[in-house]
Amino acid sequence: MALTATGYVNQREIDSAVRAVESAFSSQVVRISHSFGEDNTGSPSIFFRVLVRDEAAPVAHLRELARQLAIALMNGARTDENGLHAYFNYRSVSEQEKLRDPDWD
Repeated sequence: MALTATGYVNQREIDSAVRAVESAFSSQVVRISHSFGEDNTGSPSIFFRVLVRDEAAPVAHLRELARQLAIALMNGARTDENGLHAYFNYRSVSEQEKLRDPDWD
């Protein structure tokens, strides 16, 4: 369990919520990873890393996809109720192939 301003959060519930969102958006998203930590102000936070299929990555489409994903993830993980600030990073498959960042695998 992760410690937050409101106490402990059930990581299994959050993991399950993330997997449900990942499944719901599977036509556009390859994987959604997350980790817990503090942001630059020291506030308890959850950091989402969303690996997007290349065909979903054009900026015009990504903007709306990012909005929908953020809402679905914050609602599913109950970030407000759990006292977590939510942060999102998006990367396309081809971008990850170039960068080969292990945090995204």
